[in-house]
Amino acid sequence: MNLHSDDIKTKQVVGEIRQTQMITTFGCGSIVDLPNASVIIAGTDFWQHYKEEKYIIQEVNLQKLLNVNFFVKPKSRDNVPGHAYVKSRDIPAFRFPETLICANENCGKIGNYKLFKRGKRLICPLCGNRNIIPSRFVVACTKGHVEDFPYDWWVHKDSTECENPDLRLFYRKETGGLDSIVIWCKNCKQSKSMKYSFTPNSLKGYPCGGNRPWLRDKDKIVCTEPLKTIQRGSSAIYYSNHVSALSIPPWSDAIQKELNKHDNALRKLNIEDENILELFISFTGIVDKLKCSKEELKRQIIYRLNNYRDPEPKKDIDIRLDEYNAFCRGDSNSVDFVIEPEKVPESLGEYIDQIVLAKRIKEILVLTGFRRIQPVDEFDDAKDKIAPLSKNRKDWLPAVEFWGEGIFIKFNRKKLRQWETREDVEKRVDVLKSNMVRANYYCNKCSPRFVLLHTFAHLLIRQITLQCGYSTSALKERIYTTETDGDNLYEMEGIFIYTASPDSEGSLGGLVSQGRSSNIENTIIKTLDKSRWCSSDPLCVQSGGQGLNSLNLAACHSCALLPETSCEMRNLFLDRATLIGTLENKNIGFFNF
Repeated sequence: MNLHSDDIKTKQVVGEIRQTQMITTFGCGSIVDLPNASVIIAGTDFWQHYKEEKYIIQEVNLQKLLNVNFFVKPKSRDNVPGHAYVKSRDIPAFRFPETLICANENCGKIGNYKLFKRGKRLICPLCGNRNIIPSRFVVACTKGHVEDFPYDWWVHKDSTECENPDLRLFYRKETGGLDSIVIWCKNCKQSKSMKYSFTPNSLKGYPCGGNRPWLRDKDKIVCTEPLKTIQRGSSAIYYSNHVSALSIPPWSDAIQKELNKHDNALRKLNIEDENILELFISFTGIVDKLKCSKEELKRQIIYRLNNYRDPEPKKDIDIRLDEYNAFCRGDSNSVDFVIEPEKVPESLGEYIDQIVLAKRIKEILVLTGFRRIQPVDEFDDAKDKIAPLSKNRKDWLPAVEFWGEGIFIKFNRKKLRQWETREDVEKRVDVLKSNMVRANYYCNKCSPRFVLLHTFAHLLIRQITLQCGYSTSALKERIYTTETDGDNLYEMEGIFIYTASPDSEGSLGGLVSQGRSSNIENTIIKTLDKSRWCSSDPLCVQSGGQGLNSLNLAACHSCALLPETSCEMRNLFLDRATLIGTLENKNIGFFNF
């Protein structure tokens, strides 16, 4: 997909990124460093294609969870129709930072881009140099506001204000650190290096202006958060906030996929009026197209509308439980959810109840907002720290679809209950709970069951990558564990290991083949054998807490950790001992054979 700059009257194409990156790395509000410019991706207020049917995604469960009517894929075209060599302008972006610097070491002029702009080119007005670069530094706060680094204020903050500042940037050759970068005012001769610009109180006295350049406005609420200096290419400048779900029956069925095309009309339909319902069915032609019965279509329409009008809000746990139950049913030939049961190997029958092969799945990944400086934490209730994608809330959010395959494994509930209630097991997991309290980190999933399932998923992914050629970053996990919500108990005990890509063909069956009885037995046994020893043992297995906030026990980079894109829990709450025991107590492990 192509990015075009709205700062330039011609709206020229300034660069390209992949469609999926618009939901992950380079979503609305992110800074993209391109060969000839640095831009910030515009908010969804500037998306003009949200009404085009080919970009609309419908997923009723997820829509209800996020309280929207539909999702929109980022626009993506290679060229303008009828003009093979003219690239289309897909997603707008704005120049950011607006502060530019002349790269001539004898000039170093600092100024707003308008000072350097000469038509479509950037030229230094002092020396004529055409190598003009964007400022390396910006400032941001934890509420998502971001603006240009205040070079003028930085140089003059400890002296009298300069009436006509003329700022230059020079490099000292004695050192290569931040102290080598010097900002100098030619008018008043004041100078200051960038050495202390990253310290916690370096910008004290310079308040956040609530700037939201991706929306081209300022926050109406006065921001009291302190500003911090960040390099524009730093990962801390943008942490996207995502929600994802699998498309499962009935929403993945052919009938519901056809009804997606008539969603606006459906929402206005009065299902109490039989004549209107008949008229709608006749108008859509779905019965003839899909060769389904009129009664089945009516049933699906009523089910969909009742779901829309149900006042009970959808929760994350409801989505997980629906997916878990869909897998446990074991057999489906839905359009986007094709699964079949696989025989559990006899040697694993005591521990595993079900193995289900997912030959085709569809995952919808939705961008709901983003953070700066501090990463997104799914257990953090500080919703005001999530920056918005638009000025006012819309009835849609940006999203992309992934297709793929996977393996679902359901553990034996009776065996699991017996194991997780053992005193020595609870005592070991209590170490993680104590570390969690000490770190002021809240997670309602921390339990012996979750630690077991999560660790098993990580170790299984590592083993599968050795056998079928996938990289570890290509595989992902979904953990279905027992959770509580108020007085309600949702009991689950499964894991789903899957791979998914934006290609409509998904993957080619390599992961499913690993789930066949002839392969999965050997894979799991090898997984458990390798988990018995880590190259960092005995330090690893005897650890009282390692990793972020000491929220792992026997789990390190040598044995259990995965790339962040593969893990849904930031590589936390892992412990090999829950599978195979410790050096002192082998029986503490769930797989004690």
